[in-house]
Amino acid sequence: MNEKTRFLVEILEQLVRSAARNRSLQLHLDPSLPAATKDALMMWSNAYNPSLVAPLHVVIVMSYSSFSITFSNLVAYTFSHLLLVNLEFDRNATTLLMQPILSGVRSLALLTPVSAKPGPLATYTLLPFCSPGLQYLGDWSQHTFPTWESLFPDRFPSTCRATFRLATWINDEPFLYHRQQDNKTVGVSVTLLHLLANKLNFSYTMTTRSVDGLWGSEENGEWNGLLGMIQHTQYDFTINSFLHTEDRLAAFDVAEPITYNEVAVFLQKPAALPKWMNLVRPFPIRIWVLLSATLLLASGCFVLQAKVGGRGWNADLGPLRAILGQSSPCLTEPRLFVGLWLLICFVLTAAYTSNLVGVFTKPAFPPLLTTLSQLLSSEIRLTTPDVGTALVEFLKNENVPIIRAFRGRVDLYANENQCVAATARGTHGFVGGTTYTNLLFARKFKLGNWYKLEEPFNSFGKGWIYKKTLPLKEKMNKYIRKLKEVGLMDFWLKNEHEALGYTAEGKSVGKGVDGVVTGGMGPLTTSHLQGHFSLLSLAWALSILLFLLETIHKKSCCHFLTTSPPVSD
Repeated sequence: MNEKTRFLVEILEQLVRSAARNRSLQLHLDPSLPAATKDALMMWSNAYNPSLVAPLHVVIVMSYSSFSITFSNLVAYTFSHLLLVNLEFDRNATTLLMQPILSGVRSLALLTPVSAKPGPLATYTLLPFCSPGLQYLGDWSQHTFPTWESLFPDRFPSTCRATFRLATWINDEPFLYHRQQDNKTVGVSVTLLHLLANKLNFSYTMTTRSVDGLWGSEENGEWNGLLGMIQHTQYDFTINSFLHTEDRLAAFDVAEPITYNEVAVFLQKPAALPKWMNLVRPFPIRIWVLLSATLLLASGCFVLQAKVGGRGWNADLGPLRAILGQSSPCLTEPRLFVGLWLLICFVLTAAYTSNLVGVFTKPAFPPLLTTLSQLLSSEIRLTTPDVGTALVEFLKNENVPIIRAFRGRVDLYANENQCVAATARGTHGFVGGTTYTNLLFARKFKLGNWYKLEEPFNSFGKGWIYKKTLPLKEKMNKYIRKLKEVGLMDFWLKNEHEALGYTAEGKSVGKGVDGVVTGGMGPLTTSHLQGHFSLLSLAWALSILLFLLETIHKKSCCHFLTTSPPVSD
């Protein structure tokens, strides 16, 4: 083992005995290192027992000039903790820490010679926002850096009033929007941004909308909309609420989700059942069938008992009178049977009356679709605005089984107006995130006759998007995570929904989905009693018909019964 190899192994052994204790090391070696040195270092790495703690990446380069070559092979890595070891003296070696690829690394340190003469390695770190950003931590020794915090101090204690450029579209209720009363920009994201800006000492600028009028989708490897503005490094991040999809996770860094949002289908609510059915609806069909059979059986028993009692086979209306709550003549049948029948009638009439009150209190609708399989069995198509969102790409992705099942049944319209119009016709289901679509239907289009399919398409985290090399992202994510843990994020969301006149569950405050004020339907009118008036009209019609038939029958069958004159003697 040559001297350089022995020197590197000694540094690694000191590292795992001090600052990197109980952490695994992941080595990335300069291709220009001698083969024997690389083999010895990899053997040492394989012999070292790694832990489950997030690894420390150790990049060993011969010089500053070989840095870019080494890092070109590491594009697949996302570094959280990184130690650079530069082996040869270079007056520009500290510029290693200033490379854009390292700007977002949470823990970063550099070991480098301070002169061409043999000697200890100096240790540096970089505070990205403050001047001077480069900080000397001391000469390398396991005694100088006994703990992780001593070797990797916080790189982002403050941003020193750095200014971030935000790519935003102020049309994203309840996260980012203009309040109508004073035209002030408000929302959950604005509240969160103000708090983080004060805590981390930074300022920001915001755009009112994207340059091309799109939110952000990938086309031939390039992103458009707000995400395209971030990808081309013009802007640092966005505080609009973006779904955290796989393609976005690959191209950008995402913030800790502010909330989780379902992608669901919103459908036109079918027309209410005819009000003449109010008389029948208190009991389901099977109860009416059983009730009719029981009435026939009870009437038969009463008639049979009347025959046994010597009163003939005349039908007795006692069972029906009891059900209708009318008085009945004195019954001579066994009292036990009569008492049981009266108890049954009491239960039936009480249940019918209670259910009838419920029928009058709430309008009735045909059975609603609740699952995706039921939606597939129907003729309803799907639609969503084609405005370059992740949802559009999701609906085009036939690798997803449910999207493949709806192949040929997805219509993408140019704007929300066309999509909502198709939904209102009952031919399409509107596909969208639950929070936004609830607000869209209730506030912008003021629709009341809609409902959400219970089974969702998918569920995504929803929150901010950062560019890949954004410094401070780890610090901001840490604070967002803490705010979620203490419940402030849910509290802000609830307040914004209430300010917008909407509940988090997706219903207008004080109103049901059908637009009827909760708690009743107001006073009854003749329209609510259509069934009763229909039955009364039928009874009158049958009575008149029976009267006419009796009259005609009497005249036709008895006209020859005339009184004969007396016969004289």
